Amino acid sequence: MIKNTNKTNNSLITTLSRIRRQKMYYLFLLPAAIAVFIFNYLPMVGIGIAFQDFKVQNGFFGNEFVGLDNFVKFVKDPTFINAFMNTIKISLLSIVFVFPAPIILSLMIDNVKNVRMKKLFQTITYLPHFVSWIIVATLVYRILDPYGGLNLIIKFLGHDEINFMREGAYFKTILILSNVWKEVGWNSIIYLAAISSINPELYQAAMVDGAGKFKQILHITLPCIAPTIALMFILNLGNLVRGQFDSVYNLMNPLVATQAEVIDTYVYRTGIQLAKYSYATAVGLAQSLFSIVLVFIGFKWSKKMNGHSIID
Repeated sequence: MIKNTNKTNNSLITTLSRIRRQKMYYLFLLPAAIAVFIFNYLPMVGIGIAFQDFKVQNGFFGNEFVGLDNFVKFVKDPTFINAFMNTIKISLLSIVFVFPAPIILSLMIDNVKNVRMKKLFQTITYLPHFVSWIIVATLVYRILDPYGGLNLIIKFLGHDEINFMREGAYFKTILILSNVWKEVGWNSIIYLAAISSINPELYQAAMVDGAGKFKQILHITLPCIAPTIALMFILNLGNLVRGQFDSVYNLMNPLVATQAEVIDTYVYRTGIQLAKYSYATAVGLAQSLFSIVLVFIGFKWSKKMNGHSIID
């Protein structure tokens, strides 16, 4: 017992000593830690609302406890089921089309030899990320409007105009393409950083062996950035039940609502617009827990496949 106490004390002394030596680093981290506490941890007090019949005038702790009633309600709600299915479909489409796009773009940029052209290409692809989704949605509506640019081309080719934004069948395709256009350049940054860390001697050895560009990418670049790709993929698993609120909310309209409604917009509509705070909190809590489970499964799968965790 005394030995364990001494070990604990020594560990504490070592920790305090390290903090004193690196106090400036901790001071730099302090504002970020405070911000995270205020905006990420403090609001967790509101999780209790999911198990209450919440009324604003009663505060957080003066409401009737209803247990899992709110969770049972949304599981039986056909509107929620529709939103859940739309979320899964959009997320799977994003994994198939949006996730690989920055990887492909980073490989293309890396193989541009002209430095000025490479910087220009990077700048052009990064810029859409800084454009608000409201502006992007406005541009999409203008282009796909019955009198927009795309329909003018369609009519010029002798076909009837298509109401792209008024027919639910087109919504998911439009959403995915908009996401690719807006985020592909920005998301490629992390892959370009991973590519830049690859030892150039590997490419030189491959060239000596007669490997062309495609084989160099296949046998050197992709294997070297595979851990980065795996990490990003696992982190994206957590978004499987999250429906990209900004893009969906700004692009959807009542005519395509059945095809566009996702869990995030469903929570916003029921919680903010309809003031069903307990119900919306229960949906949001279940969504977050499911995301955590998916990420945990992803890390376990990675450890099983590689023999070690990608964050070890």
